Parts: sequence; C-alpha cells; structure tokens
Amino acid sequence: FQFLNAMIYWDKAKSENQLADTLAGGYLSTAESKIAPLLVSGSWVGWLMDELNNMLPARFRYKYLKNMPEDEASEVLFKYSRFFDVPVREETAFSLVRITEGNPFYISSVIRSDYPGKDLTSIDGLTETLEFETLDDQGLIKTGWMEYMARAFPKINDRNAKNIVLHLSKHRDREWTRDELREEFNLEMPDGNLELKLKALVKTDIINQGRSYYCYRGVNDNIFDKVFRGVYEEEIQQFDAKVIRKEYNEELKKEKKRYHRLLGKYNYQKGYFAQYLIQDQLRLHAGKNNELLKSITRYLPDDFEFCDYSRVWMYHSSPEYAKVFSVDIFARSVNAGDYSIIGEVKNREIKKFSKDEIKEFQLKFAEIKKRENLERVVGFIFSRSGFTAEAEDYCREQEIACSEDERWLELGK
Repeated sequence: FQFLNAMIYWDKAKSENQLADTLAGGYLSTAESKIAPLLVSGSWVGWLMDELNNMLPARFRYKYLKNMPEDEASEVLFKYSRFFDVPVREETAFSLVRITEGNPFYISSVIRSDYPGKDLTSIDGLTETLEFETLDDQGLIKTGWMEYMARAFPKINDRNAKNIVLHLSKHRDREWTRDELREEFNLEMPDGNLELKLKALVKTDIINQGRSYYCYRGVNDNIFDKVFRGVYEEEIQQFDAKVIRKEYNEELKKEKKRYHRLLGKYNYQKGYFAQYLIQDQLRLHAGKNNELLKSITRYLPDDFEFCDYSRVWMYHSSPEYAKVFSVDIFARSVNAGDYSIIGEVKNREIKKFSKDEIKEFQLKFAEIKKRENLERVVGFIFSRSGFTAEAEDYCREQEIACSEDERWLELGK
C-alpha cells in the first residue's frame, strides 16, 4: 500500500502510459495505520492467516466472530427464502437454524441447493436436502469442504490423520491429549512428529486446539462431521451412508419436538397477554371507550353499555365442584342494573373459533351465571383469527357478543 503511486497511471486523455507519480499522498496515513480492520471469513481462514502471519508477524490482534444467534440466523434464513423464492415454514426454518448452529454458509447452501426434489416446507424434505448437500458430489456444502480438504490433506495425507479427525469429530464433547491419541490408535511415532501433524490439522480448522498446545478437540460443527465421515469413514472402517440420514432424521425429529414445545409456550403466553390486554381495557378504559368498543363488537344487547366493574379477572371454578373449569374474563359490574361480562379470548394466528368451541363456552357461561347469581350478563368471545361461518351464525342466534378487531388489544387507550 505504501507505494501505491507506482501502480497508478494517468488516463489516456491526459498522457499515454505516464505514471501518476505526483498524485497527492493523502491516503498514506491510512495505508500505514496500525489500526486497520481486516475481516477474514470463510473456510480458508486458517491458511490465509498463516500466510499473513509469516509475512507480517506480530501485526494482528484477533477477534473471532461466532455463528449467529438463533434470532439473527432466522432473520437471515427468511431473507434468503424471499430472495431466492424458496418457500420455508416456521417449523422447518427453526429446525434448519438449530441443526446448522446458525452458520450462514450452511443456511444459504440449503436454500440454494440443487437437490431435484427440494422441499423445505416439510421435515422429510429438509432431511433429504441436507442429506444431498452433505453426501452428494453436487452438494454446495460437500463441494466447499472437499475443495478445502484437498488443500489440507496432501500435507498430512495418511490414515492416522484421518482416523484422528474422525475420532475427535465423534467425541467432540471433550479434549484429547497427544498421549491419549497415541494410545487410542497405537501410534508408533515421536511426539514431535505427532504434534506437527496435529498442528497442521488445527491450522486448517479441521480440528481445534484445546486448552493448551498439548490438547485437541473436534470441531463443534454438526455438518462438517457428517461431510467428513461420508467421505473418509468407509476407507477407515465399515460405514453405510444411510447412517447419516438416520442421524439427520433423529436430530430433526428432536428439533421438531422442541419447536412444538416452544410454540406451545409461545401461544400460551401470547393468549395470556391478549387476555391481559382485554382485561386492562375493561378495568381501566371501557367507560371512556364505550362507543368505540361497542362499534367493534357484534351482537351486544340494544341497551348494553360498558360500565364500571368492581373486579375484572380470570375466573376459576372452586375445587369443591366436581368439574373444574375456567374462563378468561369475568368482569362484574358495580351496579346490579349494568351488564357483567363473561368472556373467552383466543389469540390464534390461523384457526378460527368454531361452533363446538362456542357450545363449550356456553356451558361454562351458564355455570358461572348460576354460581355468581347474575341476572344481567353478556357472553363475549374475542378471536383474533375470526370465526367460522357456522360459528358466526350461531353467535347471532344465541346473542353471544363477538369480535376479532385488534383495537381491543391496544394498550392504555
């Protein structure tokens, strides 16, 4: 960079083949700065930094970027999906982010995969695409790793080196010392030679250095482990590629269960929050928002007015009764002449409120009305995803108030 002027020529309109040796040197302070960020990424990091350190020793301070956290990886995945017009579902997106551990190269490779039957909207389709990317010679993931390993293994190309990588990949939950590796594989070589082989593997990012130069561990990478085994395990020991598919199946099934478990918790919290927002409306804002709330709620009695409520809460039946149940909202009016409200809240994205669910709500409504000795009371159902046509007709017939208007969920208004 310091001698950049030796490489710059004036354009032909000014002079033919004349160096711009009088060019202002304002860039020199930047070129000679000792604080110049250099972003090095990709699988060739180990080799590239080795070359740079040989040419520019003691010039670099390292800051390593880890894989993206799940939320950022999910955002990247959906952006790739839109850009490349490859549909995915939340379930498969969650599973792909988890199994790739937030690695953007793996995520983009699966999205851009040339697998003929690529279908990323199902777990089976995702499994087949991952298997193709990992084991097929046309897979972007396998191709990338094989180009890299072709550079690495000429220097260390022996059965023992591959066996060590395979062993560390399988047991990457712990570190292994050189003595442990020598004993595991009955290696008859000086410690210095073994250290050189292992150092070469570390520099190529095929294994990781442990807590000291004496310790080593496998790369914490689910995908690399499968690529390496798919290529080399058969020459080292008996191996069937179907094992990889079985492992993907098991891992993705586990992630699918985790997704549905988290989805259930999320939906519960989302429903609970909607319930809280409507309770907040009734408790604090119903009086001043009377006209608005009536306009966004169907099938209220003609003389209905939102009023002051002595208490607004989630109603749980007493344990002394044989059948225990609850409703999301019970708003008891202060004055006996005003209407109390018994309500159900559903904050679902897709599924509409059904007629059967309304009938179930009616049973609870009747029981609470009886137990609480209520004369003037209205049943109310909020369903953010709306109501089936049959349910809508039933609400009208039974005079059950209903709404899907999200203005019910506006906080503090």
